[in-house]
Amino acid sequence: MKYKPLYPLLTATVYLTLSASAWSYPFESFLKPLYRPSDQSPLTNLPNLAMPSSSADNADSTVSAGVMLSDVMGRVQNIAIFSGLTRDIDTVDARLDDATKNVTVLAPDNGVMKSLKRKPWEDPNDYNTFGKNAYDGGEGEDRAHRNLRRFVEAHIVPQSPWKEHSKIKTLAGKEIWYEVKDGKKTIQPGDVEVVSVAEKLLFLGTTSNTITMNFDADNLLICITCGTQFDIQYEEAPETCRICDDPRQYVPAGGQQWTRFADLRGKYKNNFTQDKVDERIWSITTDPKCGIGERAILLQTPSGNVLWDLITYLDEETVEFINSKGGLSAIVISHPHFYTTHIEWARTFSCPVYLSAEDSQWLNRADPYNHRKLISVPTETIVEGVTAIKTGGHFEGSLVLHWDKKLFIADSLYTVPSAYYHKDRQPGTTSYSFMWSIPNMIPLPPNKIHDIWKALKPFKFEATYGGFPGQDVHREDLKEQVLESMKIQVRGEGHRESGILEESW
Repeated sequence: MKYKPLYPLLTATVYLTLSASAWSYPFESFLKPLYRPSDQSPLTNLPNLAMPSSSADNADSTVSAGVMLSDVMGRVQNIAIFSGLTRDIDTVDARLDDATKNVTVLAPDNGVMKSLKRKPWEDPNDYNTFGKNAYDGGEGEDRAHRNLRRFVEAHIVPQSPWKEHSKIKTLAGKEIWYEVKDGKKTIQPGDVEVVSVAEKLLFLGTTSNTITMNFDADNLLICITCGTQFDIQYEEAPETCRICDDPRQYVPAGGQQWTRFADLRGKYKNNFTQDKVDERIWSITTDPKCGIGERAILLQTPSGNVLWDLITYLDEETVEFINSKGGLSAIVISHPHFYTTHIEWARTFSCPVYLSAEDSQWLNRADPYNHRKLISVPTETIVEGVTAIKTGGHFEGSLVLHWDKKLFIADSLYTVPSAYYHKDRQPGTTSYSFMWSIPNMIPLPPNKIHDIWKALKPFKFEATYGGFPGQDVHREDLKEQVLESMKIQVRGEGHRESGILEESW
């Protein structure tokens, strides 16, 4: 059994989600004040418990007027069953509808609720006393409602933030607290270890009665030019961005400029474009341009959805769109220019994000919840049928992604204008360039280009999808055209002897 953190909501208002598949009760002394004796308790046997982050201890206790925690919970589908039950309990419903009251909700997810051995309103003692019709008639309905109230109220802690050693009673009346010893948090009584810490997502109401998603990282720096987010507060901005200072990138004529999520809200919109050739593929772009202007590509594979590369901007509409397509099993990012706000994406979708180990020196945010998976081998299976291939070149660890005879190339290979129409073209017409720096037009040397070919040679592909909208090429002979483009560039650089010139496909 384990707790899975989803959305701690509102300023200093939190809910956590419990997931489990089996029930036992080793902490009966802990549970008895919460429920009648039963194996129904999602608070039983807790080896993994998520808690509000320690930073919440000093959080602002003011809650935005007009924002109802119940409204926000209702938007999260995987706690829909428990959320619906809270509406049946007046004491809980009133508290969740009151934006002036802070609360921590321990919300069992739908999987937990479905796996209960009995309904939340059932109690074996009632069956022993009243028989199989214990919940029939008016008195039976009252009995069921009292049981349900105990079940729901046991998951409501009427306080947030929750400070260490602060003893708090749930609405069901049980006093609990947490301690930190040797770097580990434990819930008391019961010495239940906390192995993950829930981050905060802040939700603010708007006049249109919609919910706008904000992050605990709303004030962290984002470079306007490249879209990279840093573990630096906006007020402490340095003079330069280390990504844009690198000779592969550039600082615009107006000098270094910074922004933050808080300033992006409402000024940008993400668009979702279905591929014309393969309806399982969606491009996600931001309007107006944000950062470099790349696209993220959603792949709906039989083994789970994979998001290839990232854009900086993330909002509730984007979360809802991706969740409507089945959520994410993994994120894979080609190279550091597209690392952007990947920590926020990974936390939001509770999925791993794959990056090359060789490029880890370009990471600019900590990852306390271990969402990152560093690829240290030449190829990595992300989900069945989807393979990350390390080509190097643009960056030492530059990646491409292979799926179903398609190659998602970012700018590890850069699609050039002559790629799109190649019928009856003259010899020497190229389709791709291979660059160390694209904006500064610095090409790769022959040995690096050869390394890219060696990485790609084992794979069949008839389509490439570049890092920017419209960079899609479909041809049966495309692999041959990639090799030919490599040879054209190497010869054009003045090299007459190179391993790549001896290659065939």
